[in-house]
Amino acid sequence: MILKGYNLKDTIAAIATFPSKSALGVIKISGQRALPIVSKVFKPARKKNIQQAKNYTLHYGWIIEKTKRLPAGRQEKRKAKNETTVDEVLVSIMKAPRSYTKEDVAEISAHGGAVALNKILGMLIKQGARLARPGEFTYRALVAGRIDLLQAESISGIVDARTDAGLTLAAAQLRGEASSKIKALKEEVKALFIRTESAINFPEDVAIPAAELKTEIKSLKLKIDALVKASAEAKIIREGLKCVICGKTNAGKSTLFNRLLKEERVIVSKSPGTTRDVIEETIIIRGVPLRIYDTAGIYNPRDLVARRALDKTSEIFTAADLVILVLDGSRPLSKDDFFLLDKIKNKNSICVINKIDLPQRLSVKSIFKNSRGVKMSALKNIGLGDLEKAVYNNVYRIGFSRENIIFLNHYQRQVLKEAARSIGEIGIFLKEKRPVDFINFALKECLDNLGKITGEVFCAEILESMFSRFCIGK
Repeated sequence: MILKGYNLKDTIAAIATFPSKSALGVIKISGQRALPIVSKVFKPARKKNIQQAKNYTLHYGWIIEKTKRLPAGRQEKRKAKNETTVDEVLVSIMKAPRSYTKEDVAEISAHGGAVALNKILGMLIKQGARLARPGEFTYRALVAGRIDLLQAESISGIVDARTDAGLTLAAAQLRGEASSKIKALKEEVKALFIRTESAINFPEDVAIPAAELKTEIKSLKLKIDALVKASAEAKIIREGLKCVICGKTNAGKSTLFNRLLKEERVIVSKSPGTTRDVIEETIIIRGVPLRIYDTAGIYNPRDLVARRALDKTSEIFTAADLVILVLDGSRPLSKDDFFLLDKIKNKNSICVINKIDLPQRLSVKSIFKNSRGVKMSALKNIGLGDLEKAVYNNVYRIGFSRENIIFLNHYQRQVLKEAARSIGEIGIFLKEKRPVDFINFALKECLDNLGKITGEVFCAEILESMFSRFCIGK
């Protein structure tokens, strides 16, 4: 499980906090030479050997840079001028194997500020440390067996969490809840694989009834399909539901967009076609993150910019997880309205009858027949709560299940789908009455793919994808 450039023999160091003007900044160093290197730049307030310090201890002192010796003179002056104080710090000691990386680790808590932190980091590198690569501390924890790949992915989930729900789910995965589910499933697949292996090697002594095999495969398929679905739900919790606001020109889309954001993000005008491009923002509605898009209205484009805006609207609409269609209640339905109503038939959608503060000229019975609907006035801020409730209900109608959700990166999701495909193929093999060798091979494929998700089977693509998204100091 060794990736190119991640030399485990090196002692690595990195700034673990954002290097900006702040009260505190932390530099982390890990490896066999971590404590000797720190001892060369750290001067404790009380005379002590930092390399012999007890585990989980905190030490106060200064980072000292030694300068070139001056010509012989008075001893006290030479000694005083031979050292430059860089910063007042606290040093935390965590010795192997009881540390995050299971190596000797030291953390230097200095004052915030890019100059001071970079100065200290440069001094550590000068003494023999190497600048850590993205996610290398977590990578070392993974290689050392302290965590598995699912727990490593959950660390990214904690850092990227946008809501309390996302944070709770990622923390649960870090505790190992998701890993236990995958491993339990893997054990079931493994047990069946061993039985089919025995049936191949000892056909006269071992036989698996077709009905029994069919029942077990069906059970496995349901469990893997549930995990595939749960990983898609986790993606929504982490990245947000892609929600598109669409409608004909001057239906009130931008006013609604601003109302949801609770600020004037988009210029609103009575003139049609004010929104000339797709505008994206992220909001939280009842704990659900929404990547919300205000799109150009449907109208006959007069220039190249307008045509490109409409093309982009079409792309976003196709990829949307949820569509909010805004209709102007003060005007009869037009051909553009009917076009969009037809387009949202097969999508998760909410139909908004806007401008209810004006005399109504729209029949809502036929509109709400096949779509969830909300009446509101975005301009007067009437009915916004009803829309937020409809969005929440729409998301949870998809079927979130707290106990099943699992954070996976792009490659892990693809690998899980491959595992599901392998199990699905077995159902076909059973119908076609194929030899048990086919079933055995498909089970082996499924086992390998489940092992890639937890890291038991090496997969460079998954590791590279995961750690490329980590910050340098994590």
